[in-house]
Amino acid sequence: MSENELNEMKEETQDIPNAWRRPALIAGGVVVSALVFLGVWYFLIGKDTTAGHPVPAPRNISRDETPATNSSAAETITIPTEQIRTAGIEIEQIGEQLATDVGLKAAAGRIEQNAYRSVPAISLAGGIVKSVRAELGDFVKKGEIIAVIFSNEFAEAQSRYITLKTEAENARANFERTKRLVNINQPGRSELDAAQRQLKSAEAALNEMQNRFARTKRLIAIGAASREELDQDTTRLRTAEADVAEAKNRYERSLKLLEISPEVKSQNEEAMNRLRAIEGDLAAARERLLLFGLDKRRIDSLRDARQISADLRVIAPISGTVTERIVNPGEAIEANKQMIKVTDLSSVWVIAEVVERDLARLRIGSSANVSTDAFPDRIFRGRVAYIDPTIDEKTRTAKVRVEIDNLDRMLRLEMYVNVSFAALEKSARTVPVVPSAAIQEINGRTVIFIVTDEPNRFEIRPVLTGGERGGRIPLLEGANVGERVVTRGAFLLRAEWSKMNQAAG
Repeated sequence: MSENELNEMKEETQDIPNAWRRPALIAGGVVVSALVFLGVWYFLIGKDTTAGHPVPAPRNISRDETPATNSSAAETITIPTEQIRTAGIEIEQIGEQLATDVGLKAAAGRIEQNAYRSVPAISLAGGIVKSVRAELGDFVKKGEIIAVIFSNEFAEAQSRYITLKTEAENARANFERTKRLVNINQPGRSELDAAQRQLKSAEAALNEMQNRFARTKRLIAIGAASREELDQDTTRLRTAEADVAEAKNRYERSLKLLEISPEVKSQNEEAMNRLRAIEGDLAAARERLLLFGLDKRRIDSLRDARQISADLRVIAPISGTVTERIVNPGEAIEANKQMIKVTDLSSVWVIAEVVERDLARLRIGSSANVSTDAFPDRIFRGRVAYIDPTIDEKTRTAKVRVEIDNLDRMLRLEMYVNVSFAALEKSARTVPVVPSAAIQEINGRTVIFIVTDEPNRFEIRPVLTGGERGGRIPLLEGANVGERVVTRGAFLLRAEWSKMNQAAG
């Protein structure tokens, strides 16, 4: 082989790597891409890192916020009914409290009675307390008898009413009598003039009949008239004489009536004035008996002294709770003395001390939340009704009054509370709260057992908790107010879960 042939073979062998370099690079890129795809598929699809674990719920700080939970991913445990009964499992609704555990502050306050709904029961007459039927703390209804007083003043008021009632009847009878006399004398001068005219007419007719009768007698004497004509004239004469006598009587009576008419009118006016005065006194006496609490029908039936009673009943002015009792049986009391105070506790006032810098943001009518150590998982909601215009010089705070409905009477007077205001933004926020017994630890997770819609099945719900206070723990994440949670017996559910998972492993 010549030297030229050897050089050509050497050049051909050097070109072989250059010919395969590009396809090799392409093949390597494909392999790397395949490996990346397999890795992504493995981590995203092939391996489900959330299987068997609940998705943590969003933070829940307000009662109105509802976190979105993935029920399909919730981990649950089912316990037989007999085992639940044996374990003594108890279930409560998740309550709420002010979010003081997350760095928010609330104003201190005190429960007071609603002054607009507190009414004293007063004795309107003096006497001796005979009995008291209402005790402190009792609930009484409006109109219910709460005390009885033996009162001579009350008996005298009934006696006076009976006396005035009799006098009013007599005064009315006298007035009616004088009124009839006035009606009789009503014609006055016109009747006298008519009687006088009638008398003159009757006398003229009588004079004419006397002349005619005398003429007829003369005619009979000479035979110029008959006896029948004389009888007719005699009858007419007697009739005219009777007419004159009647006219004279009417005239004389009219004269007398005309003379007594002013006196009758005066008597009638006096009778009317007396009747009005007595009727006014009678109405006042009746109203006084009504004020004493006597029934209208009982008052109307009072006619005899035997019906008088000295027992004055004191009734409840409103429906509510007896918050004060000042008198006891056997005590002598005066009129208008407070005996018992009745307060409607279905609405109460919370008087909060608010620092000066926060007053500018408060408004009448804005909402407020109230919490108390007596009910740590309960929030009471009300509204701002009054802001004191005066600042306390020492504390630099002002009193703010919050009105709260208290239909279940849970809030007690003088109870200390914490008050937060919606106008102060975050200070009104709340968090769910559960008893500490509901909190359990499973595999390093803090969980609670939530009751599901299915019988005997409980959801294992991971939660984020705050600091314990008074045996209650706030839930910063993972649960809502109103959900049902296992409290007593939660540790038995945890033990059962661990047993089942060990058996499965």
